Amino acid sequence: MIELDIFSDTICPWCYIGKKRLDKAIEKHSHLEIKQTWRPFQLNPGMPPDGMDRQEYLISKFGSADAAKTIYDNIFEEGKKEGIDFNFDSIEVTPNSFNSHRLLALAYKQNIQEDVLNDLFEAYFIRGEDIGNPNILLSIAVSHSIDEDEFKNYLSDQENIEPLANEEIQARNMGINSVPTFIVNKQIVINGAQTSENFELIFQKLTNNIH
Repeated sequence: MIELDIFSDTICPWCYIGKKRLDKAIEKHSHLEIKQTWRPFQLNPGMPPDGMDRQEYLISKFGSADAAKTIYDNIFEEGKKEGIDFNFDSIEVTPNSFNSHRLLALAYKQNIQEDVLNDLFEAYFIRGEDIGNPNILLSIAVSHSIDEDEFKNYLSDQENIEPLANEEIQARNMGINSVPTFIVNKQIVINGAQTSENFELIFQKLTNNIH
């Protein structure tokens, strides 16, 4: 079995692209048993709980609206190659993504993490929804048959916050400072949204080593 630990953020467009490319490579190697675990890494750990106006955020991060547009135009083109129709103009708020990572942690326990992650990416990048909003997260959770009361209780339970926060601290202590970061079999560290071909080469190499 190949184990993939992927550190990502739900508001990172390159993580969405990276997942699409990874999925494409996995489809071509359906004979392999590949276990994915998506782990938390907030790009903006200091983000206010209610998020930040999108335009203010872009200017604070990139210096100007024009600089941000240049960067996101490039991301849009890369996404299009992978079948992603990014709708950046629909995003009004850059959210605090921590609660979305809490949803992913719960989804992992129920073996639906990848499907929930896909929906989080689509909600934010395609529909422009605020995935820091508990009501939006509840809607996504319920659509995947997570019990409504269970999710509400989970979000209000402070005890599940620290383990997730510690997981991210651990990642930073390991030297991870950007996303996506893929760790293969707890040994091989791959930074950035690799091409599908690169993932295929890695799978092939690991398969050869096994045999």
